[in-house]
Amino acid sequence: MNNIPGERDWYQLDTAAKIYPSISQTHNNTTFRLMLELDEQVDRDKLQEALVKIMPRFPSFAVTLRRGMFWYYLEPNDALPIVKEETGFPCKRLKDFINNGFLFNVTYYKKNVIMECFHGLSDGAGAIEFLKTLLYEYFKLCGYDMDAEGMVLDADGKVNADEVENSFNTYYDAEGEFNKLKQPKAYHILGTRNDENGIFLTHGIVDLKQLLAHVKTKGVTVSAYIAALLLYCIAKEQLLIQRKVKQPIIVSVPMDLRSMFPSHTLRNFVSFANVGMSVEGELDFDMILTEISRQLKEGLTKERISANINKNVKYEQNPFIRMTPLFMKNIVVSNSYKSYGEGAYTVVLSNLRTAQFPKTMRSHIKQVYYALGVSEMNPMNCVVVSYQDKMVFTLARGIRETGITRSFFEHFSKELNMDVEVRGNGWNTK
Repeated sequence: MNNIPGERDWYQLDTAAKIYPSISQTHNNTTFRLMLELDEQVDRDKLQEALVKIMPRFPSFAVTLRRGMFWYYLEPNDALPIVKEETGFPCKRLKDFINNGFLFNVTYYKKNVIMECFHGLSDGAGAIEFLKTLLYEYFKLCGYDMDAEGMVLDADGKVNADEVENSFNTYYDAEGEFNKLKQPKAYHILGTRNDENGIFLTHGIVDLKQLLAHVKTKGVTVSAYIAALLLYCIAKEQLLIQRKVKQPIIVSVPMDLRSMFPSHTLRNFVSFANVGMSVEGELDFDMILTEISRQLKEGLTKERISANINKNVKYEQNPFIRMTPLFMKNIVVSNSYKSYGEGAYTVVLSNLRTAQFPKTMRSHIKQVYYALGVSEMNPMNCVVVSYQDKMVFTLARGIRETGITRSFFEHFSKELNMDVEVRGNGWNTK
């Protein structure tokens, strides 16, 4: 590992990451996926060489997960991660990460470079920085002239301490307000599990300017618009009005806190705003949109986010919690998460916003895709990422029924008269 200020022989999991090892054994929603579609077939050997080169630059990724008496922790891993051709379905659980103990996989398939990451290691914003450096070095090995334009972390550069910090602790205010809001139990999507618990990804690609122009006429953000659309499609396809379901449909919207606090950490630094409502009477998309937009504005204020940070860090620092043996924590955390974590939302909507690369890299990257794993309780989610002149929506589902996905993309093609390019994954069970 590079010599960095405050370097240690191990890392504590960051505040957001601490629940993931406990739930990863029984839930399938702790992995996320980034995929870059290139303009030519991937050279596996050059990709492997690039991966080996950059690992010392990313000490928070060069780790393995260990069990302590009271907490899981991350220990430096001196092995080498191995690049393999992708097989099987996307977003596998932590136990399926067979890569010399690392908590991420780098794979390839035809023209695609794929990184799947355990959420206890990093979030999407941190992982994309790792992947950018990997592809930058890969393109150099392929013989292309590269100019980082200050947008890519230098593989030979110095590791800064703030890249490996737990930013939740940095912005924790022990004297500040903390969130006491109770979450209602949410509606959960019904469906038939896919064979082998596989996850199907459906990507819908639309024109970015056209979509932004429409959203602007509504006076809302992209996240608010898509959250409202998800709620509308779930209510419609699950026949909630006919069934007179009282439980609210709740969309959980993570926010990258680096846009609110001056942090450069490559570890997790996100908070969530849960927005939603019960659906009664006629479905009215504009009414749903107005309400969801209002709730999202309230949930993503700096005051509300700070209160969430304070609540989570305060819970983590509770002496009783800290001294509870790990095997008991696992039981409590797993059961609590079912009730108060994923039990409190129906679907996740994650907006990675704009994927930015220097010009010399953009000429070789055709498209960017982002996806999250699903769980038994919440078998669908949606992610959004824009790149150059396109926006990509990816709906992940662990169920066979396609109604919600179809209704979602038909909104753009039929209601908004937009061209939608739809792509999906297949998988085998090797």
